Amino acid sequence: MSEQTEQPTPDIMEAWREWLTQTERQFNALFNQAMNTEPFGRNMGGYMEITTAFQRMMAEGMQRYLTFLNMPSRTDVTGLGETLRSIEDRLSRIEEMLQIAAEAVGMSEERRPEPPRTRTTPGFPTRPDAVTVPEGLRR
Repeated sequence: MSEQTEQPTPDIMEAWREWLTQTERQFNALFNQAMNTEPFGRNMGGYMEITTAFQRMMAEGMQRYLTFLNMPSRTDVTGLGETLRSIEDRLSRIEEMLQIAAEAVGMSEERRPEPPRTRTTPGFPTRPDAVTVPEGLRR
């Protein structure tokens, strides 16, 4: 046997919606009236001052704690990011000026001469397929 659930009738649903709408309007009117008073404004101002002071105190405490642990704070990381961004911008401008100067003297990137690769590290073979075995390890 299956149990059937009763569906509310449209009249009940309409009455429910009307009650909910009226209740919401009454609450809105009550809270708007309460918020427009001087004591409410003073209390909210005091609450905001206390919250701001607490937030500042927590930030200073966290800064001291991170300094004690020798770790960067969010402010430190943000400052480092801004510094890095300004360095990248300056490098970009320098690259642009070098490109303009290279084009002015007639050297494009395709025709720029490569320096010769003649230096070798002492003790290493000059060819990749040549293997040098140190004297003490030879058989």
